[in-house]
Order: sequence, then structure tokens, then C-alpha cells
Amino acid sequence: MHQDTPQPVWRFRDGIIVLATAMAAYTALSWAHMALVSETVGMEAYLGSGDSLPLKILVISQLSKAVALLGVLWLLGLLLKGLDWRAVGLKPVASGWLLAGVFAGALFTATGLVLVKTLTGLVPSWSAMTRAPFDVGPSASPGMVAAFVGMTLLVTPFAEEVFFRGFVYKWMKGHRPVWLAALISSIIFGASHIVPHQAVNAAVMGLALIWLYEKSGSIWPAIIAHAVNNALGVGLGALAAQGLLPSVLTAPG
Repeated sequence: MHQDTPQPVWRFRDGIIVLATAMAAYTALSWAHMALVSETVGMEAYLGSGDSLPLKILVISQLSKAVALLGVLWLLGLLLKGLDWRAVGLKPVASGWLLAGVFAGALFTATGLVLVKTLTGLVPSWSAMTRAPFDVGPSASPGMVAAFVGMTLLVTPFAEEVFFRGFVYKWMKGHRPVWLAALISSIIFGASHIVPHQAVNAAVMGLALIWLYEKSGSIWPAIIAHAVNNALGVGLGALAAQGLLPSVLTAPG
């Protein structure tokens, strides 16, 4: 596998501190947001009516996660160690690897759909969780739709790849065998998605993203793959919600 030069060194304790602090910061930001909503417009007015949540909830949630992951990583993982963002894989890479990222993202969409169908076949109760819980219909404002697309296709893939592959995996492989670091960091990445079928799919995809990172020596191909996967997922989900896709391309629920 490709080895970075020079190899940044994070003690095992350093990684635990960064990981725990980032998760705590994300939780705190989410709690503060909901507390503010509750004290101002109220949760009922904020959530609106019906089964779908307004896009602003997802946008703010994704923004909170990105701020927590990147902010803590920069402060505790890079600044205090005298490192820059190249230490977490933000390095130039050949265009061929970027194209590989595009191909991988499209492939993940196909394999992810097969995996979700398999999982929901084994656990039928998960089918209800495959429906998008947020409102992307005509009632959503253009500005909020644009913010949702920007967060989902650009900000979230960047933040998650830099944190989970660029830092968590790289930190762990400095203290554990590569296969174990890949497995554990992918499980942590999957668990951050909470919803069961999404968690399993994300963990499996995480292993492939690590391969891209290791072979290219840069985190950019993994970011591209993640962004393409998200874009196709949102697009297919929107078409499925309108009944415009055949059943073979539609997740159960």
C-alpha cells in the first residue's frame, strides 16, 4: 500500500481525544440548535406538519457535523501538532485517480442499492427507514434546496472523508495492523450514520474508500467518490419519490 512521506505521528491518546471531542462537539451543537428552536418558534412550528421533516433540519445537522469534525481536527489534531492539512491527505493527485473516484462513486450506488435490498429482505422492519424523512417536494424553498444540495454533495463528503479516512484511519493504522484500522474506522464511520441500513452500507463503502486513499496517496479520490455517491443517491431518491423509477432501482419503502 502507498505510504505517505513524511508520516505524521499521533499518539493513541491523541486520536481518542480528537474523536471523543469531535463527537461531543457535534452533540452539543445539535442540542444547542434544538434548544434554541424550542425556546423561539417551538418544535411543532419548526418541524411542520406531516411525516416529512423540513430540509432545514437536515441542513443544520450536516453543517453542525462538518463544523464539529473539521474544527476539532484542525485545533487538536493539526494545529497543536504543528501539522497542516496535507497530513490528512489533502494533497494533489493525478486526474486518473479523480476519474477513478467518479467511477467508484457510481459503483457504490449500485452495490449500495443491492445491499439495502438484501438487508431489508432479511430485516423487513428496516424497509420503512429507507424512505427519505425530509421534504424535497414543491413545498421546499429553492434556497433551502440549494443549501441541502451543497451540504450533501460538497461539504459533507469533504468533512467526513478528511475526518474518518484522513485522520481516524490514518491515526489507527499507526498503532494497529492496517486491516484492523480499516475495519474499526469503517465501523465508526458507519455508526455515525445511525440508521441501520445506512450504517451497514456506509461501513462497507468506507473500506473501499480507504483503498482509494491508500493507493492514490490523496484523500481527493475518496471525496469525489463520496460526493458522486451522494449525488446519485439524492437524484434516484427524488425520482423514486415521484414514482419515476422501476422497482429494480427503488429501495424498499
